[in-house]
Amino acid sequence: MAQSSRSVVTGILFTILMLMVSAPLVGQEHLQNPDDETGEPAHEFHRNHFGGFLGVSAHSDIDEVAATLGLEYTRQFSPHWGASAYVELVSSRLERDVVVAVGAAYYPIGALALVLAVGAENADKEVILNGETETEQELALLVRVGVAYGFRVTPEASIGPTLFVDQVGDRTTIVLGLGMVVGF
Repeated sequence: MAQSSRSVVTGILFTILMLMVSAPLVGQEHLQNPDDETGEPAHEFHRNHFGGFLGVSAHSDIDEVAATLGLEYTRQFSPHWGASAYVELVSSRLERDVVVAVGAAYYPIGALALVLAVGAENADKEVILNGETETEQELALLVRVGVAYGFRVTPEASIGPTLFVDQVGDRTTIVLGLGMVVGF
């Protein structure tokens, strides 16, 4: 991806992130339980969250968008903090990656989640050596930051946008998609 197009994509994603964060803040008074003096979110609190993810990944070093399919689990210790685990399969014509990460989730307001995680990316890459195509495996440290918001479908289930930015070495991957989560 060219430097100027990377700057445009970064600007667009930053704008989307700010809108996702500011929209709940503007309507924050509607998210509070009027009978609750602590000001905790009005939605039902579940300790366990299990969900799926369907989206796309764009690597900074490949001009190709990859389909991304994932699973996540979050154990909430309080209405504002939880520990999360992620497993994702990223597949494109040029490579197949498996991402595994664990980290912290912070819920500043209701169903808005801010994520910081570390893990590993195992990539199968096709390379051409001496005119022949070979597959190489690469295992690398991954750092993930992200944001997600869940719109309630039922008292137990939510669906909403998810945006992650993964850093693996000098490569940045933007992961955008739809998360579906069930609380229990």
